[in-house]
Amino acid sequence: MLSIGNGSKSVLLYACPHPNEPIGSLLVDFLLDALFEHTTLLMKYTWHLLPCVDPDGTRLNEGWFAGPFTIRHYAQYYYRPAVEEQVEWTFPITHKKYSWNKPPNETQALMNAIQLAQPDFVYGLHNSGFGGMYYYISPPMFDIFPELERLPSLLDLFLATGEPETPWIIQFAPGIFRPVSLRTAYDYYEKYATSDPVTIMSGGGTTFDYLEDIGLNNSIFLMAELPHFQSSAAANDTIIPNMTRRDVLLLGLDRDDESSAILVNLVKRIQDMMTLESPFYRASCSLLSLYKTRAAGLRQALINDNSTLIPATVARYVDAVYISMFYKMLVASMFNRAILLQLTQSSSNVKILEDAHIELESYLTSWISDIEQNLSYSPISIRKVVQAQLGAMLAVLPKV
Repeated sequence: MLSIGNGSKSVLLYACPHPNEPIGSLLVDFLLDALFEHTTLLMKYTWHLLPCVDPDGTRLNEGWFAGPFTIRHYAQYYYRPAVEEQVEWTFPITHKKYSWNKPPNETQALMNAIQLAQPDFVYGLHNSGFGGMYYYISPPMFDIFPELERLPSLLDLFLATGEPETPWIIQFAPGIFRPVSLRTAYDYYEKYATSDPVTIMSGGGTTFDYLEDIGLNNSIFLMAELPHFQSSAAANDTIIPNMTRRDVLLLGLDRDDESSAILVNLVKRIQDMMTLESPFYRASCSLLSLYKTRAAGLRQALINDNSTLIPATVARYVDAVYISMFYKMLVASMFNRAILLQLTQSSSNVKILEDAHIELESYLTSWISDIEQNLSYSPISIRKVVQAQLGAMLAVLPKV
């Protein structure tokens, strides 16, 4: 972490909170010049900059950094850790009957950085994969929401107006939400699902949870989620006749269950041969287990949650049916990387592993083709996504 400036207000930025999200490292790189060109920012604020909080994981994504920028190439070299190894989801937390206290080294480092900086403003430099731009912010500063909503269009980007990442997220305005919290997830399942939330939860708290736990409740917390690939459909609010939000979410869950069954069956067939415990294998197995654990509880919660009875829009349909499949396809691709890595080891089961690889490649091609044929998308220039992250910060900074 680099700390510069001597202002009375403390600002903390951390990049690569997930290793497939490298855009923030470029914003930090930009600020290392820009802050010294705008010295009033060094007099008003003390800046604490972390250019990469998961360096090992980021290395495992380097294969797609230079392009070509297609979802096929991105998936081929994609890596995101198992839930229990992710920096952003492993802060110590206790909530009702659930408890987690196994923060990995990278999370402990970020915890130490927060304790040292005692920040008035924390900016988690995340970016998403596919869709449109959206934000997480606390507290809800409604007077700057119009500026945040307008920012994407200034850069020829789209504000995501479809489904939030999870159904328990609290929405303040179009594309603007309360930060993700394990507590909110637990409470949602407790209210709407029939199963014990403890059996559904995994990993730990978020940075936002941790700030609350150590008494930094008054700190401003911001995340601006920028996709690598955008589609105008993610901002299409046209209502679909005779279809509710619940209908499209359940349709998405049906597709999700179908792909999960395929992948879990493949894992079972070759698990005895996967002797190399690679990060790709740990991550894909962990995430598939999470999908399986949450599927029934989430389905029941959606049926019991009457807020899902509002009319469906094109954006919500696209999120539930195609963009959710995009993220599932990435998990499948990590499993494929695990098989290919296992094949580099001497093994008497090469034919079985090769057959599994060929079969998985066939499914991946089918899932990717389905997305490409039904959604028009384009990669976003690196300059624009860095500008968008910077613009969001500049909108919030006067509030600090």
